[in-house]
Amino acid sequence: MRNDTISISSEAVLRVFRRFACLDLRKLAVELGVDTANPMLGMVVGDLKRNGKIRRIGGGRGRHTLFVLATFEG
Repeated sequence: MRNDTISISSEAVLRVFRRFACLDLRKLAVELGVDTANPMLGMVVGDLKRNGKIRRIGGGRGRHTLFVLATFEG
Protein backbone atom coordinates (compact mmCIF):
# COMPACT_ATOMS: atom_id res chain seq x y z
CA MET A 1 0.00 0.00 0.00
CA ARG A 2 1.07 3.54 -0.65
CA ASN A 3 1.69 6.26 1.89
CA ASP A 4 -1.37 7.65 3.74
CA THR A 5 -0.50 11.21 2.70
CA ILE A 6 -1.53 10.52 -0.91
CA SER A 7 -4.29 12.82 -2.08
CA ILE A 8 -7.39 11.05 -3.35
CA SER A 9 -9.79 12.90 -5.63
CA SER A 10 -13.52 12.46 -5.99
CA GLU A 11 -13.01 11.67 -9.65
CA ALA A 12 -10.56 8.85 -8.84
CA VAL A 13 -13.10 7.30 -6.45
CA LEU A 14 -15.94 7.67 -8.96
CA ARG A 15 -13.77 6.08 -11.67
CA VAL A 16 -13.39 2.98 -9.48
CA PHE A 17 -17.16 2.89 -8.85
CA ARG A 18 -17.82 3.05 -12.58
CA ARG A 19 -15.77 -0.15 -13.03
CA PHE A 20 -17.40 -2.11 -10.20
CA ALA A 21 -21.11 -2.38 -9.38
CA CYS A 22 -20.70 -2.60 -5.62
CA LEU A 23 -17.67 -2.02 -3.41
CA ASP A 24 -16.88 -2.16 0.25
CA LEU A 25 -14.41 0.27 1.75
CA ARG A 26 -11.64 -2.37 1.79
CA LYS A 27 -11.93 -3.08 -1.94
CA LEU A 28 -12.11 0.65 -2.73
CA ALA A 29 -8.94 1.27 -0.72
CA VAL A 30 -7.12 -1.56 -2.53
CA GLU A 31 -8.19 -0.22 -5.94
CA LEU A 32 -6.86 3.24 -4.99
CA GLY A 33 -3.69 1.84 -3.42
CA VAL A 34 -4.26 3.30 0.05
CA ASP A 35 -5.06 2.05 3.53
CA THR A 36 -8.69 1.91 4.70
CA ALA A 37 -7.74 4.25 7.55
CA ASN A 38 -6.58 6.97 5.11
CA PRO A 39 -8.24 10.20 6.29
CA MET A 40 -8.46 11.56 2.74
CA LEU A 41 -10.35 8.44 1.62
CA GLY A 42 -12.87 8.89 4.43
CA MET A 43 -13.31 12.57 3.60
CA VAL A 44 -13.86 11.94 -0.14
CA VAL A 45 -16.31 9.08 0.48
CA GLY A 46 -18.22 11.26 2.96
CA ASP A 47 -18.40 14.14 0.48
CA LEU A 48 -19.65 11.83 -2.30
CA LYS A 49 -22.33 10.42 0.03
CA ARG A 50 -23.50 13.91 1.03
CA ASN A 51 -23.63 15.00 -2.61
CA GLY A 52 -25.68 11.93 -3.58
CA LYS A 53 -23.05 10.45 -5.92
CA ILE A 54 -22.72 7.19 -3.97
CA ARG A 55 -25.02 5.38 -1.56
CA ARG A 56 -24.37 3.14 1.39
CA ILE A 57 -26.19 -0.18 1.20
CA GLY A 58 -26.43 -3.25 3.38
CA GLY A 59 -25.73 -3.66 7.05
CA GLY A 60 -21.94 -3.55 6.97
CA ARG A 61 -20.02 -1.26 9.28
CA GLY A 62 -16.60 0.32 9.10
CA ARG A 63 -14.40 -1.29 6.46
CA HIS A 64 -17.22 -3.69 5.54
CA THR A 65 -19.65 -0.93 4.55
CA LEU A 66 -20.94 -1.47 1.02
CA PHE A 67 -21.36 1.41 -1.42
CA VAL A 68 -22.87 1.69 -4.90
CA LEU A 69 -22.79 4.42 -7.51
CA ALA A 70 -26.02 6.41 -7.13
CA THR A 71 -25.95 8.28 -10.46
CA PHE A 72 -25.36 7.27 -14.04
CA GLU A 73 -23.82 10.52 -15.22
CA GLY A 74 -20.76 10.24 -17.43
